[in-house]
Amino acid sequence: MKVSMEQVEPGKEEVLIRYCESTPELCRLLRFLQEGSLVLYGKNEQGGRQLLPGQIYYFERVDDKIFAYTKEQEYQVAVTLKEVEERLKRHGFFRCNKSFVVNIDHIASVQSQLGNRIDAKLDNQEHIIISRRYVKEFRELLKGGIHGEGSQIY
Repeated sequence: MKVSMEQVEPGKEEVLIRYCESTPELCRLLRFLQEGSLVLYGKNEQGGRQLLPGQIYYFERVDDKIFAYTKEQEYQVAVTLKEVEERLKRHGFFRCNKSFVVNIDHIASVQSQLGNRIDAKLDNQEHIIISRRYVKEFRELLKGGIHGEGSQIY
């Protein structure tokens, strides 16, 4: 992909995106450009850090505390799962059970389980269970019914 930049006079700024087909990633990029990125602050034993939605694999509630998990670290964040679900839904996050919100961009594969549950394997090799309460919505999401533009898992 070619990326070009050109400095122009104030008030003449614009962003032009040329694409062959619309993808979920392109839709998120457009939302990011239009709305700006949401940044969360997390802390762990090494200190505090700003976290972008794309860096976060999932959120988990443990003993009334919320943790954000990146590829190699975990951070405590000062939000509720309900807030995460509402604020990050447009960034590809999905409530998959009562204690987890997962970033669908990091799901590598899915496998049906007994009891109408789904085992979602993330690209960091962790497994998240999508409970039967959320399976129907998850399947709609994969078909493009919620997120739009035909979200796909590769």
